[in-house]
Amino acid sequence: MSVLPIGPKTKEQMARLGRTWKQGQHVLISGPTGSGKTALARHVVQQRIDRGGHVIVFCMKPLEDETIIDEYAGWDRWKRWHRRPRSYESRILLWPDVRKAKGERDEILAIQKEVFSEAFAGVNHAGHWTVQVDEGLYTVSPDFLNMASELAMAHSIGRSGKITMVDLTQRPSHLPLILYGSAAHAFVGRTRESVDQKRLAELGSREGSKTLATRIADQDLHDFTWVPIAPDWPAETVNLRR
Repeated sequence: MSVLPIGPKTKEQMARLGRTWKQGQHVLISGPTGSGKTALARHVVQQRIDRGGHVIVFCMKPLEDETIIDEYAGWDRWKRWHRRPRSYESRILLWPDVRKAKGERDEILAIQKEVFSEAFAGVNHAGHWTVQVDEGLYTVSPDFLNMASELAMAHSIGRSGKITMVDLTQRPSHLPLILYGSAAHAFVGRTRESVDQKRLAELGSREGSKTLATRIADQDLHDFTWVPIAPDWPAETVNLRR
């Protein structure tokens, strides 16, 4: 996997995350298109891989994407969940094959939903997986996969099976409320929308919701505010380009 180079401060932050982020704790990453949340997610899950964890990325893109192929070079690509993963299969890109849908939207969605539903059930049964969901809105929206209940359930019962969820979304308001109540760490890109700020208040930051909202609204496009809920550290800024 090619990971974008990062500066010394961010390297230290990622290493600190890896040392304190326990299996079974969930992470949220939100930010506008082009802010760098996908790159940040790669660095986050790499901390789990470096410590012997098993990571599976749910890729929601229906069409072949050379950027995804390049970024996950060296990962095992699955078209559907394997019932008995081998111990060495620790970096998985789950990318359903929708070619038989022949471009029909409803058929594409049906194939994806079947594959991801089976995978959610599989990781919950197996335990001890880290699951990255790369498109939160696409996953939960009734107009697309309509899997809000599956995602919420993974957060609700996942901890008992040491399942760690890493969820990416463009806006905080796109994801179910339970995800914010169960997060141990959040990385939040710039947003000035009041509905997003209300959702972020559920994180329970030690800085308080108003201070946190102001900080997030004023930051640069490529900044993320790291809100560590467990452990209870002050929020700090993460930027991959510095």
